[in-house]
Amino acid sequence: MKIFERVVKRNIMKHLIEQNLINPGQHGFVPGRSTKTQLLQHYCDIFETLSEGTRIDTVFLDFAKAFDKVDHDILLQKVAKHKIKGKIGLWLQEFLNSRKYRVVANGEMSDVQDVLSGVPQGTVLAAVLFIIMISDVDENVKSSIVRLFADDTRISEK
Repeated sequence: MKIFERVVKRNIMKHLIEQNLINPGQHGFVPGRSTKTQLLQHYCDIFETLSEGTRIDTVFLDFAKAFDKVDHDILLQKVAKHKIKGKIGLWLQEFLNSRKYRVVANGEMSDVQDVLSGVPQGTVLAAVLFIIMISDVDENVKSSIVRLFADDTRISEK
């Protein structure tokens, strides 16, 4: 299964890169980008602002349990918006929607329940699905600079 997921991930990433569908501020889980590239961009933002003689304010955000709270229906809408359709789109829908869980507490096991949210952590596809989910986080931001590393978000305002 992991080998199949790697093939799917490679093709999805190739598609996202070729179609320029990855948020330009996203540095997590993107080839050629890293915490270093995010920090360098932030440094450049600060340097440019100070060179202009103005100030910059920055807010750092870390969404709590972000990977666990991804709504499957919203994610699948965003997958379609990223032009991932056909057999891969259907497979991703099944990959997300056919998950079940049980809880054991004090030696008692609960009934089987459907998993309604969350990017399946530990899978090869978790990271790419999350960057698709968060890709529009800055869609309505007018004048601030938004930089992301997965769910760690930095918003700066000049």
